[in-house]
Amino acid sequence: MNSTNIVTPSFSALRHSIKHGVLFLSLIWLTGCGVFYGKQGVFRGRAQDYLQAGSIKEVTLPEGVKTTGLQAMYYVPSVDATDEFGDPLVVEEYKVPRPQALGDKGEVGVKIQKLGETSWVYLNASTGQVWPRTQNFLTQYGITVDRSDASKGIIESRWLKFRDDENNYLRFLIRLEKGIYADTTEVHILHQQAPVATPTAELADKPWPKKSDSAEREEWLLRELANTLADTVDNTAASLLGQNVGGELKAGFTAYNGEPALHVHLNFDRAWATVLHSASKDGFVAWGDSPEQRIIHTAYASEDKSWLFSWGEDKELPEKAPYSLNELLANLASSDEAKALFGATAGVNFSNKKLENGVGYLIYMAPQGEEEFVFVIRDWRGNKIPRNQAKALLRTLRANLI
Repeated sequence: MNSTNIVTPSFSALRHSIKHGVLFLSLIWLTGCGVFYGKQGVFRGRAQDYLQAGSIKEVTLPEGVKTTGLQAMYYVPSVDATDEFGDPLVVEEYKVPRPQALGDKGEVGVKIQKLGETSWVYLNASTGQVWPRTQNFLTQYGITVDRSDASKGIIESRWLKFRDDENNYLRFLIRLEKGIYADTTEVHILHQQAPVATPTAELADKPWPKKSDSAEREEWLLRELANTLADTVDNTAASLLGQNVGGELKAGFTAYNGEPALHVHLNFDRAWATVLHSASKDGFVAWGDSPEQRIIHTAYASEDKSWLFSWGEDKELPEKAPYSLNELLANLASSDEAKALFGATAGVNFSNKKLENGVGYLIYMAPQGEEEFVFVIRDWRGNKIPRNQAKALLRTLRANLI
């Protein structure tokens, strides 16, 4: 029987072997790059080849083929920047205007506004949010929609018959419009009724009235809709279809015969009342107005009461103007610019007589189309004021609109 002798090395000998082994591997690692790469290596290094590069022959295109120069892949065109009035902007001189009021976006505010015999629902929410909720409201109340047009913001119901009125059919027209400020909506309702004996064909072709046949029916639906919208619109979700409902905002800026102007898309009564109210708050004082002549006499005291109002920092606006509006209009400046704007206004007279201590501004309202007006601001003699000053005053008027 053969036996095998097993030799167990000592710990010191084993440690000596490992030490030399590690040293050998380290040498291989340090010389590895030289072994595989470089001039003498298996793979020739090319890191320095560019030093030996020379010029190459120019590419010759075939006959009839034209070449073009290098062009930027992402071309940036020149930008003709303008402000909200259409004037070119000089970056060094431009001052960022105050942002327009957006309302409290944390919680939707819903209220019923009224001017004369006209009422409407106001919300500080976009039409994209209000449009689908309004349709859901009609479904919940069993009011069948006959026609809807998102581009115009119009929903027309079918003819209905209420239990408390057996003698008449009735229907509603609901119109959504963008408000004066961004992300605000106005909802208007029109009611129409017809005797139950009216032929069906006549009902189909019956035109809508200018005002509701029943103010009570209009008020009822307006109130119910306002309550529902207050509970359902939450400023978190919106309909893509409803984003373009209601056209443009009801107020903005433009240029009128080269002058800065406030542009308002409202009927005459509301446009006049809105701007008159704006010219009576937040630094403005309305001293007199004439809707027949479409002129408002106002004054403005800025926060520092110096640069917009000529009396200086230590003066306050008086409650009563030194001259009435009629006195001012009877003594406007005999200048071409005053005559061009006020020349067709009844009761206006131009003279070189200058009233002593006259102050304030004249806001002139000019019609531009159906339910569309512009407002221009001049000094109390009807002359133009510095352009930047006019813009600043109009921006403040715009911020005061309701």
